[in-house]
Amino acid sequence: MQDIVTVAKQRAEKFGVRNVVVSTNSGATANHAYEVFGSDYQIYAVGNPASAHEKDLVVHKGVSEETRKSLEGKGIKVILQPQSLFQALGIGGYDFKVGGKSFDFWGHQFHQASLSEVIEKAGRDLRFNAIAIIFHTLQFFGDGPRVCLEVALMAADSGELPLAQDCIAIARPIERSNCAHAAVVLTPCKTQDIFNHVTRIKDLTLVPGPKDHWFSNEPLWQG
Repeated sequence: MQDIVTVAKQRAEKFGVRNVVVSTNSGATANHAYEVFGSDYQIYAVGNPASAHEKDLVVHKGVSEETRKSLEGKGIKVILQPQSLFQALGIGGYDFKVGGKSFDFWGHQFHQASLSEVIEKAGRDLRFNAIAIIFHTLQFFGDGPRVCLEVALMAADSGELPLAQDCIAIARPIERSNCAHAAVVLTPCKTQDIFNHVTRIKDLTLVPGPKDHWFSNEPLWQG
């Protein structure tokens, strides 16, 4: 299996990107990125604080205070939020039939609406809310690309990540997900502005692992 962080550096060099955003809990990915990229790059370690998962025995333990101090001692900027947007949860002009019903979609659906406007007008049924739809659409690519976008939004919301510069976001999904590791070059934006046509996905790299079910016809989840 290729190392996604090493591959990500190659993509960063190709696109002239100097800001590196990584998803981290134990600090392992952030430390590895620091070793691979070096001091010429600014690394942003994004995750949840340990306090947000005191009762969570399934997902992960969050970033401990010890880990935060260790990373910051190396010049890595640590950005912690209790939950991300997804955790908390065209063109148009033609009739489109779905399940025997015709729907009339029209172009530029959001008209640069703010995220809060979209959520409010999409209705109160959270199963079909705009955020749930975005989450499940991103899941077509697996956990890796979704987490990349997720941590880039969190870093932008913190005010630490420069919005005028492209960044590369890296995610190594937990072993249980059996999904490809990912690196995404993008123009970042704050969560509230996600529909304002500001952010751009410019490059996507997926690296399958030995247990990866995303690139096979086996069931995605076992047991």
